Amino acid sequence: MFTRIRMAAVACAAGAVLTAALTVVATATPAMAYGKANWQLTFAGTANLPSSGFSFGFWGWCDLAGGVASGTSGDCQIAQYQHVQGGNSFTCHENIDLTAWTTTTGSGTFVISGSVAVVPVSLTDDCVGLFPGSTSFNGVDSLIPAVPGHHDLGVGNLIPGAVGEYNATVTQVP
Repeated sequence: MFTRIRMAAVACAAGAVLTAALTVVATATPAMAYGKANWQLTFAGTANLPSSGFSFGFWGWCDLAGGVASGTSGDCQIAQYQHVQGGNSFTCHENIDLTAWTTTTGSGTFVISGSVAVVPVSLTDDCVGLFPGSTSFNGVDSLIPAVPGHHDLGVGNLIPGAVGEYNATVTQVP
């Protein structure tokens, strides 16, 4: 008899735990530290100057929030590398906190402002030297078109004479 009571108690307890877990899952909302994203950007590029021994590459994404043509917040994550034959080679990661962004009317690209934290910290100067130029920045042109779609931007936009690629995918979030 005690076995049946114990089994019933265990079944009820398991049911209560399952119900609580399903309630938490059903009511959970995604973390939105920057608000609802209006734009999502992904981008990647590689460049090589064949006779110089210099190459670099990057991959990243951004969420832009706060409006359609401009906004006041966003987040970007970028991984970068630079290889210099016999010189300063490194790999780093940038965590970019955007405080403002806008779409330009002339070039039709996203222009961003904010601050950067780099990992490893010891590579901060090298890493931000590739992009965006400093740990605190204002009005940096991303060269990414403010138009939904996949864009082959050509590495020549970054470094004239380089061999490689530069692509971006831009999604406007409804």
